[in-house]
Amino acid sequence: MNTVSVGNARVKYTVTGSGPVLVLAHGVGKGGQSTFGHIVEDFAKRNTVVVCDLSGSEAAEDDGEALTIEGQAAEVSAIIADLGVSEPVDLVGFSLGGAVVAATAALHPEQIRRLVPIGGLVTADAYMKNLIGLTLSQSHDPVAFGRVLTTTAFSPRYINSLPSLDEVDKMGAELSPSKGRIRQLELLIQVDIRDIVGNVRAQTMVVGCNPDAAVPTHHSVDLHNSIASSTYVEMDSGHMVLFEKPAEMVELINSFIHKP
Repeated sequence: MNTVSVGNARVKYTVTGSGPVLVLAHGVGKGGQSTFGHIVEDFAKRNTVVVCDLSGSEAAEDDGEALTIEGQAAEVSAIIADLGVSEPVDLVGFSLGGAVVAATAALHPEQIRRLVPIGGLVTADAYMKNLIGLTLSQSHDPVAFGRVLTTTAFSPRYINSLPSLDEVDKMGAELSPSKGRIRQLELLIQVDIRDIVGNVRAQTMVVGCNPDAAVPTHHSVDLHNSIASSTYVEMDSGHMVLFEKPAEMVELINSFIHKP
């Protein structure tokens, strides 16, 4: 695992495969491997895959201060610079990471060739603030905390497909109320990139999920409408589309980043 210092933070990243560079930025959760680890090898068949662990993840180290979108974008930019590549890279971000990668492309346009925000947003609204407030109110109870997150992150169809509620609780345990997770959720309700998102110049494919109870679909539509060079694709999935439909997501992203 590689380490880059950015301000008071020491962020990590891993590199797998060969070919054009594809950088993956996580959202709320343990970090990059927890979000993308199950599909890295699929991408690595055609790409050099860089998986980020940004501040708030379990692998990163920082001063514990409040996270900011600009700070996370600076971390993504620093990881790209540390790679030492001469060409712009392709950048994918999930959920909170969707806003982070859009900010990265807006603030560091020379580094990004193609951009894919998945389940991202331009700014949090009252619904999201209410939902995350409910989630944070359960931080004293890890099981309840996990159940709120899994109930909103996965579609009813997906949860009903599982053999038992024990499986849901196993997924919820991956989203324990750690200090990093709480900071990530607090950042999510502070997201507001309206002043910069219009500066994105990279070819962009915004991916929305429907039904999405965590970051409702209209946020992805707003992100698409805010980026002049974007196209929009909607997946029949809950927010956690990377787990509900992993093969379809790999195919969709590959078709976009490898098109002539």
